[in-house]
Amino acid sequence: MAIRFSYDTGTFEVGRYRGAPIHLSAMFFISALALSFPFWRAVNVRGLVLTVTFIAVFFASILVHELAHAYMAMRYRVRVERIDINMLGGLVHFRGLPHTMRQDFLITAAGPLSNLAVGVVAFMLLLPVMPLVHSDPTFGSRAVADYVSQPSMLALVLRATAYLNIGLFAVNLLPGVPLDGGKLVYLLVEERWNRRIALLTVSSLGMVFAVVTGFVMLASLLLGCPI
Repeated sequence: MAIRFSYDTGTFEVGRYRGAPIHLSAMFFISALALSFPFWRAVNVRGLVLTVTFIAVFFASILVHELAHAYMAMRYRVRVERIDINMLGGLVHFRGLPHTMRQDFLITAAGPLSNLAVGVVAFMLLLPVMPLVHSDPTFGSRAVADYVSQPSMLALVLRATAYLNIGLFAVNLLPGVPLDGGKLVYLLVEERWNRRIALLTVSSLGMVFAVVTGFVMLASLLLGCPI
């Protein structure tokens, strides 16, 4: 289907999943450019190609995450109204609720687990294409030289894909709203106690992690290696 821009929402409709539209916000590219800084700071053709490729990988990684939520929801007959990809990641809008806590838990966990799977596969594919480490004969056959051959573009993309997806897995499991980890903790606490305690728990943790991750993001940007 053709990409369509909605003036009402300020988003691009880039596709559909079982009838549910997938909306991409233009603000998504702000986060994508920030995370791809190690590539585009090298002002050359190689850096430009790597930047564009990383942005595509970033979009695909978030899309896989949200499609995993949507797939599990539809397995349990929960309708998906639309999928949004924006500056802060993504969000699946459901029409209706899961029938049981177990279903809700599995739908929520599907997103981070999909990123973990992508990260592990990327890492496994990276191993055969990593630069060879050369031995230094002056220090014996087991000694390792202090240099390695320059990694290929494929190795850089696979490494970025692995780090990105494992990072998405880890961050999304932080136990605070609006992350998936916050929803999982909410479900567990609600099952054990009640909704009020569950909401207070994940809201408080969400504020703490928001401050911490904000400082981490700022510090890593200043160091030239955005997290």
